[in-house]
Amino acid sequence: MSTEIKILQSSCCSDGSPIKKQLENIAKDNDLELHIEELSDMQDTMAYGTMSFPSLVVNDKIYDFKKLKSDDDILAIIKTA
Repeated sequence: MSTEIKILQSSCCSDGSPIKKQLENIAKDNDLELHIEELSDMQDTMAYGTMSFPSLVVNDKIYDFKKLKSDDDILAIIKTA
């Protein structure tokens, strides 16, 4: 089963962010299937009601990426989603 993850970032950040690479590495190391989408258009990001960037949306739940201290924190969120 694939986990849907959206990376919400400000418009100054380009596709291929380090966050995406980090998520891809977590998926690879833990044999997970992730569908990752990067959103930086203001209309797309504002639809989620957060002003904290970057943020992760994991199966429609929003997390402030800056509060996630490690890969283990991110993995825990993915596994409980």
